[in-house]
Amino acid sequence: DRLPTDRPPVIYDLCCGKSYLTFAVYYYFTVIKNRPVRMYGVDLKADVIEFCNKAAARQGFTGLKFVPGNINEYNPPEKPDMVISLHACDIATDIVLYNSIRWNAGMILSTPCCHHEMSKQLNIKVGNAPLRREYDFILSSPMLRQKFCDTLTDALRVKRLASVGYDVTTLELIDPDETPKNLMIRAVFDPRKSEEAKAADLAEYRRITDGLGVRPFLDKLLTEARDAHES
Repeated sequence: DRLPTDRPPVIYDLCCGKSYLTFAVYYYFTVIKNRPVRMYGVDLKADVIEFCNKAAARQGFTGLKFVPGNINEYNPPEKPDMVISLHACDIATDIVLYNSIRWNAGMILSTPCCHHEMSKQLNIKVGNAPLRREYDFILSSPMLRQKFCDTLTDALRVKRLASVGYDVTTLELIDPDETPKNLMIRAVFDPRKSEEAKAADLAEYRRITDGLGVRPFLDKLLTEARDAHES
């Protein structure tokens, strides 16, 4: 109900791979809901993209196009109403979220996968990280540490998205019996969100990341983009 009704919604699937999700979403809108959409799948692998374009042509999916390339260098031909991404591995999810923000996407649906970055950063000793001492009873157990890092990574992604104006929730994509990697981040841009509220979300984000001595990749991308713009 957040997508435009006066024109076909524009949807991008980033890091689409073999595009099972892309085809399913396109079919859902155009066949089940009888609602036209313009949809683009973007991925680095040119041979996979060629395969997907041929499959779309065989099905007569004229509103579905696949484009090879690095999404950091991709210039979308139309502003996205929605960006989706399924199981982009580790910091690839952060790259998806960053570019969704950069393109002013109205909605983001992202299911992360393979959380490694946080654990690697927590292995690096830092001088002043009071929260590490507080959570040492978790971090000292390898199994609990990994689960903690998985949850922390996505929780910080949620908070960082909130700090740039998104209303964010997390939910299960499908039944956990199908896959353990089924947490979905759903972010809807809220133009009414005040600068004060965004600043409060960013301050809380900084308190946690500084306290743990970590710098998540999404924050790195957003901060570098801001600094480049200001300079």
